[in-house]
Amino acid sequence: MNLGQLVWSILAAALAIWILVTQFSANRLPTLQSIGLGFLGSWLGRAILLAGWAEMGWHLFCQHP
Repeated sequence: MNLGQLVWSILAAALAIWILVTQFSANRLPTLQSIGLGFLGSWLGRAILLAGWAEMGWHLFCQHP
């Protein structure tokens, strides 16, 4: 396992743990849905999402190796 796989594995495990913890926290901790809705509820969040989408599209579809 290289470093990149290790980092992605840690991030996936942290996400799974956060989902499990928030399910049993009785609304004391914010869920991923509430974080996402809060992020998309602001103009800055939507602008960041649009810029990220454009950047990803540029690198995936427009640049030739």
